[in-house]
Amino acid sequence: MGHLINIAYQGGTHGNFLRYCIDRYSELTDPISELPFTINTSHKRLNYSKLITQYHPNIKEPYFKNTDEPHILITVNKNDLLFIERWVTIRASNFNINTNNNKIQLTPKFLKVFLYEEKIKQYFNINLKEVNYIVPRFVMRDLYKMTFLDPNKNGFITTNKSLLTHNPKNCFNFPVNTFWDTNKFLDTLENANQKFNLKLKMDDSIVDLHKTFLEKLDFLTTKNRVFEIINAIKQHKELDISNIDTVEQAFISSWIEKNYKFIQIPMCNQFFKSTTEIMDYLKYYPEHYKAMNPNLPKFNGIPNPFYLWNLKK
Repeated sequence: MGHLINIAYQGGTHGNFLRYCIDRYSELTDPISELPFTINTSHKRLNYSKLITQYHPNIKEPYFKNTDEPHILITVNKNDLLFIERWVTIRASNFNINTNNNKIQLTPKFLKVFLYEEKIKQYFNINLKEVNYIVPRFVMRDLYKMTFLDPNKNGFITTNKSLLTHNPKNCFNFPVNTFWDTNKFLDTLENANQKFNLKLKMDDSIVDLHKTFLEKLDFLTTKNRVFEIINAIKQHKELDISNIDTVEQAFISSWIEKNYKFIQIPMCNQFFKSTTEIMDYLKYYPEHYKAMNPNLPKFNGIPNPFYLWNLKK
C-alpha cells in the first residue's frame, strides 16, 4: 500500500510538526491524542500512521523517494534565512549546536547535514578533525555573513533550488514561513488538503496546537530585532545590542558591508555592544584601511573582480 502523503523537507523546517497535523486530523488515519512536543521541538516519538511519511531529500540524484506518490515539499526563500539560521542548529534533529558560544563545538553527525566542513577548510584553512571540531565564534559569524552578503550561496537556498527543479510531478509547495503565522499555516494546510483529498477535519484544537508550536519557537518574539537595530543606526539612536545572537551579528555585519563601501567588520569573538559603538566604528574607520570588499559579489553595480577571483581559488 502506498502513502497518503510524503513530506519532504530540509532539516529544521518543521516537517515533523506538519506530519503530526496531517496524521492527527486526517479521517483516514487512526486518532492521535498525545502532543508531539519535546522541550522545544515537535520530535516526540509517537505511534504515527504508516500512511504518512516524512524525510529529508537528497542534495543530488536521486533527490526524492516514492516519486510516483503525492508529495508536500516545504520550501525556503531568501527572506526566511535570517530566522531559520538563528535556531536551526539547535532544533534540527535535536543537534543542540549552540553557535552563540565563544568556542563552538561541532560534531561529525551535524556536519553530515550542515555542510560547513568544506567551507571552513576553504575559507579559514581549518581542518576540523585536527581541532576536535571546535571553532571560534567569529568563524561561524563570518560564514553566516558570507551567505547574507550573497544568499544564493546559502545551503538552504541552493538545496531548495535543486529540489524545486527535480520535485515529483504530484507535489504541493508548502512555504516554511507560513508555519510562523497561524492563519497562514491553516490556509496553506487547507490548500494541501484540497489538492490531495487528505480528509482533514480540523477542529478548534488546531489553533491551540499551533499556538503551542509557536511558543516553542523561542526566537519568534525577536524575529525582526535586527531591523530595529538597523533603523537605530540609520537614525543615529543609541540601542543596547549586547544580547543579540551570532546570526543577528552576522546579518548586521553584512548590512554594514553592503551599505558602507570599503569597510569590513573585525574578525573577533567580541561584537559591538551598542549601536553607538557601530556608529563610531563607521565614523572613525581609518582611511588607510579602506579597500574594495572582496566579499561583495558586485561593486558599484558591476561584478567585483576580487570576489570573482576568490571564487576561482
